[in-house]
Amino acid sequence: MTVIQIFTDKNNFDTVTVKLGESFLVKLREEPAEHIYSKGEAHEEGPVWIMEASKGLRLIRSEFIPDIPDTTTVPGVHEWEFEAVEKGAQEIQGKYPIYRFGGEEKFKLRVKVE
Repeated sequence: MTVIQIFTDKNNFDTVTVKLGESFLVKLREEPAEHIYSKGEAHEEGPVWIMEASKGLRLIRSEFIPDIPDTTTVPGVHEWEFEAVEKGAQEIQGKYPIYRFGGEEKFKLRVKVE
């Protein structure tokens, strides 16, 4: 399967069009060390972004790629590969808690599947 389009933070709140059966990437910056600033007793590990997609978009792959290979706490890019499996209006929403300063970053992409 060939990835046709790539969407980033520059596409935040955009509406994009993909064809049924096509796959596409969402790529966003992430800093796994953000978890150490959480107020919880046990610090979470893993992705900081919490990403959800409507049922017409199937998640194929979710992968964090650090800026420095073979490390787990440096910043990098998180990639999500989705396949358009149902025609119509679909949506991807993400939130990224910013424990250090409070608040959160949001990502939203409206996907029109033709």
